[in-house]
Amino acid sequence: MSAFIDFNAETGCLAVNGELTIYQANTASEHLCQAFGSGDLRQVDLAGVTDLDTAGLQILLLARTLRTPADEPVSLVNHSDAVRDVMELTGLENPQ
Repeated sequence: MSAFIDFNAETGCLAVNGELTIYQANTASEHLCQAFGSGDLRQVDLAGVTDLDTAGLQILLLARTLRTPADEPVSLVNHSDAVRDVMELTGLENPQ
């Protein structure tokens, strides 16, 4: 299964659905960079993430370092069970 990534510039939300693993990391990184480059990215919605590995985790850690034009952090929201499990396993269970 692959990831479906959709960016809504009106809401500033980048929604990730499906697997976020090494196989999707390059595409996910490109989508994240494009959304950030638009200046409209506000949050990354993780409700639809079904699988997450360390490559996907790196993408999420990158997202956590980004700032909006108003100097606010980009938020990671609606963590799926798969995301919560990896965050807890790695000691990152207190995500933004």
